[in-house]
Amino acid sequence: MIRHHLAGAAIGLALAVSAPAQAQLLAQPPAQAPVAQADIPQSHLQAAKDVLILTGVAESFESIYNEFRVRVREMVVTTRPELAKDTDEVIAGLKAEADKKRDDMLASASFIFAKHMTEADLKEVGAFFRSPVGQRYNAARPKALDEIFALLQPWSVNTSNSLFDRFSEEMRKRGHQL
Repeated sequence: MIRHHLAGAAIGLALAVSAPAQAQLLAQPPAQAPVAQADIPQSHLQAAKDVLILTGVAESFESIYNEFRVRVREMVVTTRPELAKDTDEVIAGLKAEADKKRDDMLASASFIFAKHMTEADLKEVGAFFRSPVGQRYNAARPKALDEIFALLQPWSVNTSNSLFDRFSEEMRKRGHQL
């Protein structure tokens, strides 16, 4: 259960924090042939990695371990307080493994961005996020996204219901009862 919750949270967070770059990705034409990581220069991959770090996407990969640590500790120690010391030691011992997995994900995500964006574009994105306005954007983004997500749930339900009502109405006009 925790695994599914954390995976969903990570994906959601990664998508949310990468929203500014999504428009650029969508504007790029799809590659004609698969691109291998070896085909992308190291400097291009580094520019992509820098963007992932500067935009907070990489931080969401790190948050998986922190969320895991907190949730497992709550789950185990709440019901079995005598296991607190061993729980903390085992969780701490898993940090290196978690860091390796985080680094692997960062490398994969860097490759994906490098595959879809030029090195020059990635450097421009990086320059923006290093600029004062980019830093202010990063500072404001978490609160803004929290507010957007709070609006998203009722909006999605209302929109879906409204569209289904309109769909039903149009189907009735065509003589279909649903």
